[in-house]
Amino acid sequence: MINPAIKKWFAVAVLTTTLLAIVVFAANIRTKLFDIDSGRFMVMGTFARIRLVCKSEQQGQEALSVARRTIDHIDKLMSTYRDDSELSEVNRKAGKNPVRVSLETYDLLETALEYSRKTGGAFDITLTPLLNVWREAEKQNRLPTTNELTKAEKLVGFEKLHLSAPKERTVSFAEEGMELNVNAIAKGYAVDRVLAVLRRPGVVAALVDIGGEIAGFGQRISGENWLIGIQDPFAKSNDNPFIVKPRWKIRLRNCAVATSGDYRQYTTIKGKRYSHIIDPRTGKPIRKLPSVTIIAERSVDADALATAVSVLGPKEGMKLIESLPDTEALLIGGTGEKPQIYRSTGFGKYEVSD
Repeated sequence: MINPAIKKWFAVAVLTTTLLAIVVFAANIRTKLFDIDSGRFMVMGTFARIRLVCKSEQQGQEALSVARRTIDHIDKLMSTYRDDSELSEVNRKAGKNPVRVSLETYDLLETALEYSRKTGGAFDITLTPLLNVWREAEKQNRLPTTNELTKAEKLVGFEKLHLSAPKERTVSFAEEGMELNVNAIAKGYAVDRVLAVLRRPGVVAALVDIGGEIAGFGQRISGENWLIGIQDPFAKSNDNPFIVKPRWKIRLRNCAVATSGDYRQYTTIKGKRYSHIIDPRTGKPIRKLPSVTIIAERSVDADALATAVSVLGPKEGMKLIESLPDTEALLIGGTGEKPQIYRSTGFGKYEVSD
């Protein structure tokens, strides 16, 4: 015979469990989530898009406004397409006198120098003089001369970019005529900054895409990790970004992905295509990898590494990736007829099979 006290305890426990289940069910009904999509918009010279999962539409729209202001702020600091940007002022004056910069710009330049040292100069934001030579050559439909490249190379080299101590936050150049271009890292930096401000009350998850530099936290409203597509660099439809279909797919949560390639941006001289990515060490366009995709914890790291690995090539590039924690890569080399695909050790855990 069951002890009456035990029977009473059991009945109370069942009732409590039932009530708890009802409360949880009711709470789930009350906490309906909203999928907020900014749609495509132009910023930093490229397309951007922000997707949010929020507890209310109002919180989502407020978060989008904060995100847009953050992107605009970074664009005003670091864009080389704006004469009034902080970086443009650095390019005009740092060859003569040290220029004091904001904490954001200083932080970005410090990170860029760190990657220059880590990659032996394969990543270098001082290569603007070389880029200018190739742009001018394209206009005239000819290859750059040896003299033009030699002259530009004298103004290139990350060791010629000098940053003061963090307290002063000044930037100076060893050579007058040097110029910085942060296109290979600034978008990733902006994505990280935007994600930071989106971690606010009411925002359950977010995905930020600025020019293909993508990062997010949380999960889609369906409860799945964010799905990201990677293009085939040899696909015939690559010239039209609105109709191209992804060749590979990955799922991400609380990390970033960046892809660098020459299948959309390139230089054409006498009917021949050359990559827009220049090897700072040789002054010439890269030829080894048409597409590099990097997965990392931060977008700024994925962005910088995508360019660096494109320059380093498959062997040196993959060696670098395998030496870094929480970093994976998909490298596409070869040709359309004979593609060569390289995956880092842990890339497969993100990849989605059709």
